[in-house]
Amino acid sequence: MWYRIACFILLLIIVYQPLSLIFANREQFFAKTYLQRYTQLRNLYYSSHYVKKDNPSIIPDNVFEAFVGGAFFYGTNPILIVHEHPPMGRYIIALSILLFNNESTLIIPSLGAALFGIYLIGKRILYKALFALIPVAIFANEALFISKVSITPLIESIQLPFIVFALYFFMKGVNEKKYLRWFVLFSISLGFIISIRFFILGGVLLFSTLFYMSIFRRKLDKRLFLFLLTVPLCLLVLVLSYSRTIQDGYTPFQILGVQKYIFFYHQSKFLSFFSFWDLILFNKWHTWWGLREISYDTNWHILWPISVVLTGCSIVYSFIRRKLNSFYVIIALWVFMYVILLSVGISTSRYFLPLLPFLYIIAVSFIVEIVKYIYARK
Repeated sequence: MWYRIACFILLLIIVYQPLSLIFANREQFFAKTYLQRYTQLRNLYYSSHYVKKDNPSIIPDNVFEAFVGGAFFYGTNPILIVHEHPPMGRYIIALSILLFNNESTLIIPSLGAALFGIYLIGKRILYKALFALIPVAIFANEALFISKVSITPLIESIQLPFIVFALYFFMKGVNEKKYLRWFVLFSISLGFIISIRFFILGGVLLFSTLFYMSIFRRKLDKRLFLFLLTVPLCLLVLVLSYSRTIQDGYTPFQILGVQKYIFFYHQSKFLSFFSFWDLILFNKWHTWWGLREISYDTNWHILWPISVVLTGCSIVYSFIRRKLNSFYVIIALWVFMYVILLSVGISTSRYFLPLLPFLYIIAVSFIVEIVKYIYARK
């Protein structure tokens, strides 16, 4: 009985703050007013720093995303407006406008799906629902997560569930008999990841899964072949996200060439090596504009450095004791590879969204293992 009560309390902790915020800002999420506001958003965009060089106004990212979603809704060719990311995330915003006449409504199920996926992964590693709900409860009450609920729409909120479920589908694919369908779902999810934001994150995710399969290649030889066979589906999703561009005469190969431009656009961000560690451990944010001063991030929480330390201890402890749950290894590899990526470029807390929930899962698993070890010794 107490177990169910504890799970229920954790579930309330997970949903209370996000749902309270959504209810308090229900006009933002449910008012069917976008089409009436589109002209105003369009004027803001064309007088902003995105277009004007002399005396531009500065508009926040969510206002920009709201305008672009509307522009895509009205059929604008993506490459005429946005150049830094592929267009799929903005098309999902356009879908929200189509269905609800509101640019933010679909953010709610998107973030809800991410939390559910984190729970499913946590359950695979921590086994018990009670333990799996703990990292979800921590993440759902993070200032960083809450900011994605209050400031909408942003494309990292749209991308997050695809990252979470890509990892979950891969877990299912390498551990279940009917693995082909899970690999297909993984590749489609990966396609959405690289079609929503700069493809480097999807590349790191793919590399971490391939690295896992190379470690266990003797057990996964047949699966590896079919896995590689399904991976090109992600490119199909990417090309389809540019359907409007193809209608204007671009070929699929030219669409892939656009990714080269996106890569060079983001290449300038590969500086300030290891600033990630200063931010996540000590809340020292290395800014990249003006005098490049060191500031602080209001989203920072003491649990960030604690979870990093516990994750490191957990990985070392698991290797020493050779207690390597396959699900754990997949998540540990993702964390390791993504941290390497974050360590070689400009760092900001918005990039931590796909990292923190998995740090919390590993940290909680380490605490559970230590408690079990101490209890067994007694």
